[in-house]
This record gives sequence, structure tokens and C-alpha cells, in this order.
Amino acid sequence: MRYSKIIELLKKPFLFDKELAEFTPSLLTKLIGFLPDSNAKEKERQARRLGNPKGWATRLKPSPRSDKWEYQKILENGIRPLCEREPYQIARILIDATATMIRLSKHQEELDKEGDEDSSEFWCRRLNRPIGPLLDTKEMLVHTLTFACEKVYEKSLESIEGLDQALRNQRWKIFKRLRQHLYALNPNEQTLPWIREFILEHEDYAKWEHHYEFQLMIRKACEYFGVSLLSEEERMAIFDAILSGPPRGERSPEEFQQRQRYFHRMQLQPFARLLTGEYQNYFQELEDASDEDPPNDEDYSPVGQVEGGTISYRSPRSSEELVGLRDEELLIYINDWQEEHSDEDDWLVRINIGALADAFQIVFKDTIIPDKERLTFWIENRDQIERPVYVRAIVLAIQEHVKEQHYEQLERWFEFCEWVLSHPDAESDKGEWGDESREHSDWGSSRRAVGDFIGECLKEDMNVPFTARELLANILRLLCTQFDRQLDHNEPVVLNHNDQITEAINKTRSRALEDLVKFGLWVRRHDDTDKVPEVTAILVERFKDNAEYPLTMPEHAQLGRYYVQLWDMNQRWAVEHKAVFFPQDNLLVWIEAFGSFLCFTRPFKPIFEILRDNFVFALDHLPKIEDGEIVDRLGQHLFIYYLWEVYPLKGKDSLLERFYEKTKNDPQWWANLSNHVGWSVRKSSEHLEQGLIDRTIAFFDWRLAEKEPEELRKIAFWLEAEYFDPDWRLDAYAKILDVGPLDSMGNPSLLRVLNEMLESHTAKVVECFAKITDAINQGEGFYIDADKAKPILKAGLENEDESVRENAERARETLLSAGRYNFLDL
Repeated sequence: MRYSKIIELLKKPFLFDKELAEFTPSLLTKLIGFLPDSNAKEKERQARRLGNPKGWATRLKPSPRSDKWEYQKILENGIRPLCEREPYQIARILIDATATMIRLSKHQEELDKEGDEDSSEFWCRRLNRPIGPLLDTKEMLVHTLTFACEKVYEKSLESIEGLDQALRNQRWKIFKRLRQHLYALNPNEQTLPWIREFILEHEDYAKWEHHYEFQLMIRKACEYFGVSLLSEEERMAIFDAILSGPPRGERSPEEFQQRQRYFHRMQLQPFARLLTGEYQNYFQELEDASDEDPPNDEDYSPVGQVEGGTISYRSPRSSEELVGLRDEELLIYINDWQEEHSDEDDWLVRINIGALADAFQIVFKDTIIPDKERLTFWIENRDQIERPVYVRAIVLAIQEHVKEQHYEQLERWFEFCEWVLSHPDAESDKGEWGDESREHSDWGSSRRAVGDFIGECLKEDMNVPFTARELLANILRLLCTQFDRQLDHNEPVVLNHNDQITEAINKTRSRALEDLVKFGLWVRRHDDTDKVPEVTAILVERFKDNAEYPLTMPEHAQLGRYYVQLWDMNQRWAVEHKAVFFPQDNLLVWIEAFGSFLCFTRPFKPIFEILRDNFVFALDHLPKIEDGEIVDRLGQHLFIYYLWEVYPLKGKDSLLERFYEKTKNDPQWWANLSNHVGWSVRKSSEHLEQGLIDRTIAFFDWRLAEKEPEELRKIAFWLEAEYFDPDWRLDAYAKILDVGPLDSMGNPSLLRVLNEMLESHTAKVVECFAKITDAINQGEGFYIDADKAKPILKAGLENEDESVRENAERARETLLSAGRYNFLDL
């Protein structure tokens, strides 16, 4: 049978057994089954790189073969009628389909771990019915599975045990929830041992509130079986466990008492029929003291772990306790301790190695550094530190120490940093590698800490002595030339985000290029004639064709970003190596490098002639530049160079006109540039030279002649540029309004500017306002502030010039016809 025919058949109720016979298990499995996420392999790779297989950014999303609404019809009109006839067979198929669907939503790392977590409490809060207007296809499948299982209990009693075993054979939490749901609907002698098993094996009575299906099963069983459900000894054990909870956490005594009474009431409620003696008395006391109705089924969450809060971290020993250890003892302790766990009294407090490293950092800074003997021990025994996370803590402590302007031990600190960098970045990105591991030590975070320390030393507010020049340069040479796994293996730090500068500043070697530029600026602050040969020597080593680690895309972006600064340090060298900075023979690399130059560098007249060929190259390849910010910034640079008379406004030598020609099929770029120019002239506080004003006006007239509405919408607020002649501003605004209704016509700031010019330029202001209101007749809706509009109308209506009064009358009539009756009093 063709798939399309099956779909059509399943959308209709079944009428004939012959049609039913067509539906084999394999066919049904195909119809209701889910397909893998089309991006599964890429997401698996990204998740492994992050070491975070459960990251929501890489969550897999399998989907059925049909679209959402067609899938719903198949389940409702096709599969459910089949459940009425062959419930057990269909239930088994649906169990397998659901298990496969959950498996397809998991990364391999998740599947390899033990556990039943499936997050079903989020995507299927109720097993047998929706609780919101929007249905997910996974939820639809589970609702149909639940329906089939219910029909087994209703119509195929001999298959109940087989169904129960099939559900038990599945790993995921949702199948446990489904069993509890079925037992709640069917408390009887057959299900009694299964219900008792759930109740007696439950271990979290003192920790979490019962989840929805679990409490429903308990309540229904208690109502049906009464005290025969559990023995007195079993009941007492459960009730005592409940009353021993919940975890206290960081609550005040009053808050904890309130939380405790609420918790006890919710936990005891399903067992209400079995409570006797002191337990019954206490429960009744809780009921009598509460102003709320007794809890009902809907008060229980789909998942029991409802207690929330902010997770915090704590060292197994405080910094004060660590100080009391001898150095040998402290070294052994940080090497050996690895018993990470949650606090017994508060599960939100995690005791782990990271917190121990933080405590160790405090001890190192405040106690070890000031003590010459202790510091010598740690420097001499640094090879005995088995977990790099503690080396990172030492570097961070050194950074904090130097940040407080302590420079007396710089040589020792830089020597320690060289030792850190002698440990290469890990070649592997496997999950077991990390800076907290002894067997699979990853020195990446320690190496990055060295880079951060060097960056701190080069800040303008630091006073690192100039004698440290050679030591600083040597560390930077190592940072800029050594292997960096994330860079050299192209491992993104931000998924699905192609921002190479973001990548650059978050990776050690490319971040070091930024610090290398800072080093050059630091040298120039001491001697502004110094060409800083250390910088060019390091870069030449990186630029070699046979470099051990070729320049990566983030590094090219960094170099483009800082080309002007490097040019300023050594102009001749920068010009000679221009093609390395901006390699036109590799378009993708060139786009990142020159795009970074455009986005992070202001127009600079001396640099234009050096890079003119790159501006021309950008215009020639504009359709291939997909980053809109780069296109916008290119237009902005070219406009400024026109203002500076580098080339004329129009003609074969004008790069600005060429930009407009290249973007004529997308006026949005014109609008963006006009918007930028408008904001610039509007907000500039400097007095413009007459030549700049004249060239800006020429540009405006040129753009107005195009009469492109999208562009003119962005030009309108040039009216607010106060250093242009008021007559020109009003005439220009009137010409814009003649083109057609614009979004900015009702802009309150424009009405404010019109009011400011009203007294000296009444006729032109009233004319502009009348043209603004004309847009109302053209169906344009916008708000006109009456407080700002009335003075203009009043001045126009009282003016001696008949043409001015006619404009004012027309504007008022337009407003009144639009229902603005607050203008009647004029």
C-alpha cells in the first residue's frame, strides 16, 4: 500500500476489517516513528567539544515523518481506533516508538550514562491529556500510548502482565510514570504487589514532594485497599521518613518551620486513609492550622524535585582551615581530595574541587606569598602539583598580588609563568580531560590564566617597571606561537555564532595577539619613538609560510582589528606585510580580516591610501560579503572619506558612488547609511567647517533626488542638526515630506524642533506640519502630540499671510476628520 494512501486512510475512521488487516506492525512503526535530528552529527560533535552533552544549545530534536497536524490526525483517527481492536499489540508498538523517540533526543554521552532522566515532566506534564493549547508531537505520541495501555486494562485482561513487563523493560522515567498512572486507575489484587513495590522502594520521602502520578497511585491504593495495603511497621517507617524532612538549606528558623509544615502536609495527604495515632493527630493539626483547602491532585508537580534555589559551592575545608596545614600536608591534601558531594543538610550546596581551588587561591595570596619560606617551598615543588586547577589558582593569586602594585617579585612570577607554558595544551578534547584531573590533565585554563596575568600587567593604570620588557616579551612570544587546541582544532566557544572576534578574545593564543599590541602600546608610553621590534619579530614568526601553527580565522580577525596600531608602531613593516594582514587571494579570510578592520577602526586619512586597494576589493566583492555590519561599516567609512575630500561625491573616482551602485538592488543599505549620517550630524557637538557642511548638503541633495522612500525615512531627522541653516533644514524636510508619508513624521522630537523654529520661521514650520498631517489622509497612522502641535496650528491660524493660514486650516481639518477633537478649541 502506498504511503500517501495510508495517510489518507488513517485520517478517516475505520469501517472495514479488510482495511485494518493492511496495517502490519512494521508499517505502523514507520507511520508513528520519529526520524533522527538532521543535524544530529554536528550537534554531537559540538557537544563533545563543549564537554557538555546535556547543553540545551545542542539538544537533539527528532521529528515524525509527517507534519504536526497530519501526525495528530494519524494518531487520533487511525491509531486510536486500532487500539480499540488490538490494544496490546498497538501498545507494544507505541512503547517501542516512544523509547526510540527519547533515544533519538539524546547524545551518545547521555545514553552511555546510567539513569532514567528523560525530561518528560517538561514536554509531557500529563500522560493522558494536554494541559495547554499547544501540543508537541512527542506529547501526542505519549498520550496515544497511554490510551492504548488503558485499553489493555479495559479490554485485554490476559495481556496486562505482559504489558507491565514491557513497560518495566524500558529505561526511561516516563514509563515508570505510566505504570503508576495505570496502577492508580486500576487498583486490584493483580496490581497490588506492583503498587507496594513502588511505595516501599521509594527512597526520597524526606527529600522531594511526591510527583503527580506517584501520589495519585498512593491515594487511590489507600482508598481501595485501606490498611491492608501496608503493614503497621511499613507505614511507620514511611511516615517517620516524611517527618524527618525536608532538607533545611539556608532558611531562617521561621522560614524552615513554615516550609517543613507545608512539606509534611503535602507528603502525608495521599496516605490520609492510613494515618492513625500521633500521625493522624499531627496531620489534623496541620489541616486545622492551614487557611487553604486540602491539597488536590493538581497541586502536585509532574516531578517530585520541586524544591528550588541557587546552587552554591563550598570547599571541603575553609581557607582558614587550610592555613593551619603545613605546606607538605596542604600539597598532599589538594592532590588527593576528590570526594565531591552535596552537603548533607542542603542539596543545593556542592562541595567540590573548584571551591577547594578557590580557597587555596586565598591561602596562597594572603599567607604563602608574604612568607618567603613557604613561597619557596611551593615554587620548588611546583612539579608535585598534580591537578592544574591549583596551578591556575596560583597564577590568579599572583595576578591579584601584582594588581595591588606589588612588583618586587616580577622576575619570579614570570619564571613561574614560563614553567606553566612549558606544559602544552591538551591535544584531546575528550570529556575526561580537565584541569581537575590527575590522570588526564588539561593545562588550558592555567595557560589562559597566564595570558590574563600578562594582560593585567599591560593595563594603563598599572606601573609595571620598564625593566620587565624582555620578560614580558618572552612570555608573549610563547603565548602567541604555541599550540592552542581550540584554535588549531577549530573548536568554537560559541555555537552557531560566526563572530570571529568573539572567538578570538575567548581563546588563549588569539587573545595573546591583543596583548601583544598592548605590549607595543606599553613600550610606546615609555618611548613614543620606539618601533617595538619584539612585536614585529613575533608576528613575522607567525606569518611564515612554514609556521608550525598557521594563522587561524580568529587570529586574522584580531590582526585586522589592530592593523592601525601596528602600522603606527612600524609603518614601513606594516605596509610591507599588508597582504598578510588582508590576503585577497583567500576571500573568506580577507572578509574576516578587513571586516574586523572596518568594524573596529575609525576612518583614518593616512591609512586610506595604504588600504585603498582593499576598499576597491571590498566593493568588487560586495555581493559575497554576507555580514551586514561589514557592509554598513564600509559605507560609513566611504562617506567620511568623501567628506574629507579624498575623492569626489560622484564620478569614476568616487568610491562612495560605487558603493551606492553596488547596493542599488537593496535600498536598505542606503537607508542604513543615511541613518548613520543623520545621527552623526544630529548629535555632533562640534562646529563643522563650512566645507564639511557644503559637502553634507550636496550629499543630501544627491540622495533626495533618488526619492527612495526607505532611505528618506532615515534622513528625516536631519531636521534636528542645529548647525545647518534653519531655512535649509526646513526646506529639505519639506522636500522629504513631498516624497510621501514617512515613519518619522510624527516623531515627537521633530515636532519639538519645529516649535523651536516656529517664531522665526513660522511659514515654513506650518507648511511642514501641514504636510505631516496630510499623511493621515493617506492611511498612515501615527501619534501627534497635541501639546506640541497646537502652538504650530495657533501660530498658523493667526498669521497674516493667507497661504500660511490655509496650511494651518488644512492641517486642523485633517486632524478633526481623523477624530482628534482635542483640536476643536483652536
